[in-house]
Amino acid sequence: MVLFAISARYNAETGNKCRVRITGGINIQKLKMVGYAVSLNGVSRATQIGITAAAGFQGHIIPNQLVCNLDVVGTSQIHVATPQKTDSNGKIIANSNPYSTGIPLALSDSLNTIQMGMNGIEFNIGKTIHNEIVVEILKYDDDGGLVPMPTGTPVLVNSAGIVSGNAANDIFGESRVQSVILYFNYDFNSYF
Repeated sequence: MVLFAISARYNAETGNKCRVRITGGINIQKLKMVGYAVSLNGVSRATQIGITAAAGFQGHIIPNQLVCNLDVVGTSQIHVATPQKTDSNGKIIANSNPYSTGIPLALSDSLNTIQMGMNGIEFNIGKTIHNEIVVEILKYDDDGGLVPMPTGTPVLVNSAGIVSGNAANDIFGESRVQSVILYFNYDFNSYF
């Protein structure tokens, strides 16, 4: 087995799509996912301490999962069943299930998640992967739609997830994706 890791780093410049490069190319028939690590940015400790609200800093708002699209994995190999979206009043919108062919990455309740020891998730590649791979990160919004995961510098928000600019109301910190590392292994086939 050979280790193949995809390390993507995000910021305000890259947005939620990162282009990573490998030297040369690798021949892969089947790619087996063995783990992942996700690092989120949160508001600074100084910002947390500076909150004037009586409640103080109440923690970071962290999505329960991210969705990772890889351009080297065929869209016919991942099918994710999703619930219907809701409107602003929480009512279900009929036939509004978002379509996803990305790999769901469950997150912990902290800014860093590491999941190793995965087994049984295998993708048929059957080609040589050359140079560039695009890694796109999405999340589900409050209404159940898939949206780009925010990047860049996190800010404080109120309980509704809105920036008001009032330190007495903005007591939660946004979380934004900083990096994602995907760990795979594959059987060695041949040199080029």
